[in-house]
Amino acid sequence: MEFFLNGNGLKSKVLTTENDNEIWIHAKNIRRERTGVHATIEIVLDTTSLAWSQFNIERDEDRGRLANKAYRGLGTAVDSSIYPKEYLAHEMDLFCRDLWEAYIATSIPDEIEGDATSEPLKFVLKPYIMEGGGTILFGPPGRGKSYTSQLIAVSIDSGEKQFWEVEQTKTLLINLERSASSIRRRLGCVNTVLGLDPQRKLLVLNARGKSLADLKDVLERTVARFTVGFIVLDSISRAGYGDLNENRPVNSIVDTLNNLCPTWLALAHTPRADETHVFGSQMFDAGADVMVQLLSQVKGALNLGVGLQVKKANDMGPVDLSVLSFTFDDFGLSGVRYASPREFLEIEAQRKIDTTPMIQEFLLDMGPSAVDVIAEHVGKDRSTVQKILSKEPLFTVVNRTGRAHLWNIRESNRS
Repeated sequence: MEFFLNGNGLKSKVLTTENDNEIWIHAKNIRRERTGVHATIEIVLDTTSLAWSQFNIERDEDRGRLANKAYRGLGTAVDSSIYPKEYLAHEMDLFCRDLWEAYIATSIPDEIEGDATSEPLKFVLKPYIMEGGGTILFGPPGRGKSYTSQLIAVSIDSGEKQFWEVEQTKTLLINLERSASSIRRRLGCVNTVLGLDPQRKLLVLNARGKSLADLKDVLERTVARFTVGFIVLDSISRAGYGDLNENRPVNSIVDTLNNLCPTWLALAHTPRADETHVFGSQMFDAGADVMVQLLSQVKGALNLGVGLQVKKANDMGPVDLSVLSFTFDDFGLSGVRYASPREFLEIEAQRKIDTTPMIQEFLLDMGPSAVDVIAEHVGKDRSTVQKILSKEPLFTVVNRTGRAHLWNIRESNRS
């Protein structure tokens, strides 16, 4: 039996009738569970569904029941004397017998060649959204994540380059957090800020009260129908896959996003006591290609500073902190601009600073010093400084007295 890829599933043709109608068996949601291989199986005549069910495909009675129901739906499309119902049941048996092997064969490793002349890294929105990559934007609730994500979404969907270098791409916003009226109002504000028609449309799935898990099939169809190339999820906390402190639910969220659309942005909250990382499992950091921390500072009643700081980025170098100034009025967001230097000092104080040059400068001024002394001066914990001193060839131990080590810059690196 020959299998063909069909989206994330497989299909096989079992018969072409005398009238050139085709009978196909489709399988999707193929997975191995504790009791055996399960899948959603559908029997189709051309484009007409005859019968479908989700079951353990190793169970003979379930296969037979589905085949018999589909055969009754064929009516006069086939001659029962030439193609009796037992034939379709047999085709169903063969399809289900070989399905798992065919499915895992789609993921067999392949030997690939390295390419030193490949194109530079491509971005849908530079430097935060890599083409074919996933980004998580995280920060405490009520700090501007939703407005920022909509600003990103509309910029990419429209190709507007006012704030970032973008590649125009059809965009889908998955709204699990807010009412439809709130999204429309915010969208009008964002459009106006970008100099677009306030009524410009954006593809949005408003599904407040539902979960990403509930909407998976709808989203797959939407992405295919509208040729979506970028999705925004607001937010991860509504994904509905389970406890975010456990690895499996987090991996399922990332897998779902990757399968829906290779290029995505998801919003995430932070723990109450620590705003420096995403609430939940460290698998969020492992699964995303780019992690962006949103820093904020309220200045007056109608002004909000929003800083975007890249905490992790695959395949690209360091990215400097970027700060935007959001202005509000009675209708919502009324203006966005790049902040002036020192306009939002609380945000700028959190700028990532490379510790190595700080250590180097201290040792040039003070000479050989102990780890504790260096750590206190540069404002980092002892373990961080010890790790840098041990791994960075720039530094060396110059004096050992018992367990106390003094560090300095290597002679060859002094200037």
